[in-house]
Amino acid sequence: MSKPQYTESKTLLDQLERSFRGGAWHGPALTEVLHDVDPSLARQSPPGGGHTIFEMVSHIAFSMTSACARIAGEPEDNPDDDWKPQDDGSPDAWIAALAALEQSYRQLHASVSELNGDALDQPVSHADPTVRGLLMGILQHNAYHAGQIMQIVKLMRNRS
Repeated sequence: MSKPQYTESKTLLDQLERSFRGGAWHGPALTEVLHDVDPSLARQSPPGGGHTIFEMVSHIAFSMTSACARIAGEPEDNPDDDWKPQDDGSPDAWIAALAALEQSYRQLHASVSELNGDALDQPVSHADPTVRGLLMGILQHNAYHAGQIMQIVKLMRNRS
């Protein structure tokens, strides 16, 4: 029986999945951290200020959607739209934010699955100089914010 052949694109897809859904060596993935965050907790500002979990989720979705545009060579989303309040305070806003996060992930996953090794060396705008660098940055970005969210959840739950 032969071993499956792994390409760099497949490895990046695997890492993207692990950082988003689970199985990452560093601890809980993004969706694992968000699993039991309710709208009330998502809207609370952390002690000392800073972005809410809701704002971070919208920011992560924006970043992955922008990465897709960069990979496709399309004009990226307006950076002024990043960190814009997406929360209208309605009960469904948190559900919509999580759905947008899921959609942005699926879109990025689909984009990466279409890449071959040569495509990873292609230049992209406003990021690391290559698609590979952009994708590595997205992995780091998602892990960074998952850690932030995990700490905010712990802080907020310990305050109650």
